[in-house]
Amino acid sequence: VFKDKAAKKKMSPLIKRLSDMFGGVEAVMQQQQDMAESAYRDAVAEAGAGQTKMTEGWRVLGLDKEKAESIFEETKALGFLSRKDLWKKEEEDIAREQFEAEERARQDLINSIDKDGNLIDPDADIDPDKMIKPEDLNREDEDDEGDDSPSTGGAKECGNCGYTMFIAKGREGKFFSSGFTCPQCGAARDQFKDVDIDV
Repeated sequence: VFKDKAAKKKMSPLIKRLSDMFGGVEAVMQQQQDMAESAYRDAVAEAGAGQTKMTEGWRVLGLDKEKAESIFEETKALGFLSRKDLWKKEEEDIAREQFEAEERARQDLINSIDKDGNLIDPDADIDPDKMIKPEDLNREDEDDEGDDSPSTGGAKECGNCGYTMFIAKGREGKFFSSGFTCPQCGAARDQFKDVDIDV
């Protein structure tokens, strides 16, 4: 609209006021350009995928043909998705990337620690029965009858030698199983007690 001389003259008081508020005429003109491009992008997306030629309305918004073609092609490449649909797709992509990163971290953990909570030397031969399998992580913890050992995650300290290990809540059965022994002194699981650690 501001590119039309008659409209620009009529709008000059508003342009002045806006330029005072937003840091100059150039800033106001850039905002107007951004709004026009955004409006055209929405119009192209709303017209949908059945379009055989460029969506109308770009001239009214004050866009040149080159910019309008660029917006049309960008919107077409994105499948004519609306902004709302693009935001939803972006959220889904982020969620998928986070899930994949968590799965990679889970696999790294499986490959780095055995069922007894000991670090695995990548160069050493490991007993396959001691390796954590994905199903081990998915299995519900089985409570030993009469077992009075700690059942919450956190820090566990060996009462025999003072060795301290940190176990994530919910992972006790995987890394602190009934056959667990202290990697430092060999003490049985029942020698470990919950401890509070100030970080």
